[in-house]
Amino acid sequence: MLAWIVFVTLVVIVMVWCGRLTARYAAQKGRSKSAWFIWGALLFPLFPLASIVLALLPARNKATAR
Repeated sequence: MLAWIVFVTLVVIVMVWCGRLTARYAAQKGRSKSAWFIWGALLFPLFPLASIVLALLPARNKATAR
């Protein structure tokens, strides 16, 4: 039982970490942080996929994009 709790806790930590990284990158591109946080957290096993999709999307506003 303890091993299961530790495993689930680690998975949730990785999900939040991937979501935060994806949201931070989305904010640089002028996209919604909360929406991309959810996508990054849900697709954490495919984390590079979310970053690739964000990289291919054009920036919403040229003034906010870096």
